[in-house]
Amino acid sequence: MTRTRTPVVVLSGRLGSGKTTLLNHLLRAGAGRIGVIINDFGAINVDALFVAGHVDAARSIAGGCLCCLSDTSELDRALRGLGALDLDAIVVEASGLAEPRELARLVISSSVRGVRFGGVVEVIDTAAWAEEGRYDEPPVALDHLRVASLGVVHKTDRVAPDQVDRLEELLARLAPPLPLVRAEHGQVDPELLYDKGARGLRAGQLSFAEVLADVHDPHRSHSHATAIAVDDPRPVDPGRLLAWLEARPTGVCRVKGTTWIDAPGHRGRWVVQAVGGWVAFERGPWPRGQEPGTRLVAIGTDVDAAAVEREVRALLDDEGERGETDVLPLLRYLRA
Repeated sequence: MTRTRTPVVVLSGRLGSGKTTLLNHLLRAGAGRIGVIINDFGAINVDALFVAGHVDAARSIAGGCLCCLSDTSELDRALRGLGALDLDAIVVEASGLAEPRELARLVISSSVRGVRFGGVVEVIDTAAWAEEGRYDEPPVALDHLRVASLGVVHKTDRVAPDQVDRLEELLARLAPPLPLVRAEHGQVDPELLYDKGARGLRAGQLSFAEVLADVHDPHRSHSHATAIAVDDPRPVDPGRLLAWLEARPTGVCRVKGTTWIDAPGHRGRWVVQAVGGWVAFERGPWPRGQEPGTRLVAIGTDVDAAAVEREVRALLDDEGERGETDVLPLLRYLRA
């Protein structure tokens, strides 16, 4: 089976917004094997697993991995080490390293073949915004909102519901395409970020969740993702597919799957990954014994599942073989 590239998720947010809380939730929640790139081990709950308190290279610990960087010049080296491991995701915490746009650019342009960009998650501190009382100003820089793939409206338990609504209305005006999910105590469904446990665990190794299973977490509930899947033997219309991916439905954070492109010179299996406004394709032959077809999954929160399914099915093509020029718009998103 072809090994898929490991998604690299950039975790961003102002100081105290709850990035580390969210990261610790992912480590505890049975959310697969995660590699973590940070510049300070201080608040991560896996510190006790280290003999030394600081390392500067990739190191496998009990089914997961941590890297500690002093600056972004080391990012490719860390990604190369982590990308070679059997991980489900790599999370890069932006604090002290670089702005999220810069980190996203570095990941997208990385020469490391085993990884791919997995989006930017912006953690938004609702409580701090309400306390500051500047209700016409966003709690984070506009550039952070515009580069983000998912906005986590955090600490919603600390403010009145109408204040959360007011903040979300403000964010919707400033960054209308940005999917938003409410969260308390970092409880975000990992499915919104990556496929948990997609590769499974190697025999004899423990996941982070198993290592930390005895750590009590009183905050178990979180907003669950909705996954809408379409499996159809027909190919897709390349133009309609790309237009839909670039203007995803409200609430849809991720789109993944395989599509069948039926056009001379481009006929075959096209794997698609879309996070926020970022889209990438990889193409190749169909695995032996697998019939061509289109298998797409859209993942999000607070979505109209029936409407999204209708939109995905509308991408399917009944017009027969396409011309080579129909595929040209997809080529700019093609990754070798």
